[in-house]
Amino acid sequence: MMINFDSPKRIHKNIKTIDMRRLIRFSFTALIMCSLFACSSKKGDIITQRIQYDVTIKSPDAELDWWVQNLEGPNRERLLRSVMDAANTGKGEVYDVISNERITVEKIKEISTRTELLTLQRPYAPYESYDSVVKRELQLSDITRLRFLEEWYLNDGSGLITKKVIAVCPLVGSYTEQGELRGYNPLFWLSFVKDFPLAAR
Repeated sequence: MMINFDSPKRIHKNIKTIDMRRLIRFSFTALIMCSLFACSSKKGDIITQRIQYDVTIKSPDAELDWWVQNLEGPNRERLLRSVMDAANTGKGEVYDVISNERITVEKIKEISTRTELLTLQRPYAPYESYDSVVKRELQLSDITRLRFLEEWYLNDGSGLITKKVIAVCPLVGSYTEQGELRGYNPLFWLSFVKDFPLAAR
């Protein structure tokens, strides 16, 4: 029977190879852990649990730069379609803007039907004026603002501000008979969290 004995140099080489593999494995594990820690702490500390504000997504002034109070047409339509589809199909949780109570898809469709009182003039003498109630379906182009309810975080080290959207509310402009803007009517809250509405603090 023959017994092979490795030379001291070969044994040393094998040990060195094993140590190198361990070092690589340890370094790789450490890199992953550091990356996970960095990602988890990237948001930083919460600076407010709730802040609400309106954003104009269709510019009221054609002379402004394209990014000022504006989303470009295709992107604006994509965003609004996503919000309305989530509400109309029941994929998202939708709440009334006044009572904060959950509302049904049927109620959303009712809200999305606009009733307008128009003063018209008869086309024949003595050309009297008369009022007419007109109903029409809401169009995506009618939504020119979005109201956001958010949670904000601040990373003191990097100065990074992270915003978490809690809910979004489409706003539709309301106009006088002369075409002057009276204000904006909120449609509903589309919530992205389970505990909406948030409790007062």
